[in-house]
Amino acid sequence: MSANNKSRAEKIIEYDPNGLVVVDKNNCIIQVNKAFLHIFQIDVTEKIVGKNVNDVLGQDIFSSTDIAKDKGKIKHHFRTGKVVQLISFSLCDEDCLSACFFVDITQHFHSKRRLQEMKRETIEKAHKVINKQMRVAQEIASLLGETTAETKSTLYNLLKIIDEEEEINE
Repeated sequence: MSANNKSRAEKIIEYDPNGLVVVDKNNCIIQVNKAFLHIFQIDVTEKIVGKNVNDVLGQDIFSSTDIAKDKGKIKHHFRTGKVVQLISFSLCDEDCLSACFFVDITQHFHSKRRLQEMKRETIEKAHKVINKQMRVAQEIASLLGETTAETKSTLYNLLKIIDEEEEINE
């Protein structure tokens, strides 16, 4: 790769909005981009190259030995409250380096969670409305049954009186 192409690739990595970390086989940091520092709220002046990535992050979040298992995994970073999706891969070189992109999906995750909560609340309200409608329908049916029975009784009494009156008049 020419020096010009290498410089271009480094600029792309530096301006990528996703955090990038390159580690050796012991998970020691070789390189990070600015987005990695921003996502995990690490001071730019902090010297983290050579340190274990999980020590820097304050929790086990990435392992160069679990690249296949971690691909696409979603992890919570407790100190910052960030939710990240890991896209990890081996660089397949003589140094046994691995890299991982950290895609910040915090907003998407919380939006999805709020939507699920709204759905749950809406379903709960729908159940309450259905139950209330059923109660009202049962009360109406009960009242209709009572008034129908009263009407039937009154009409039978009226018919009986009319029949008796006709018998008397005959």
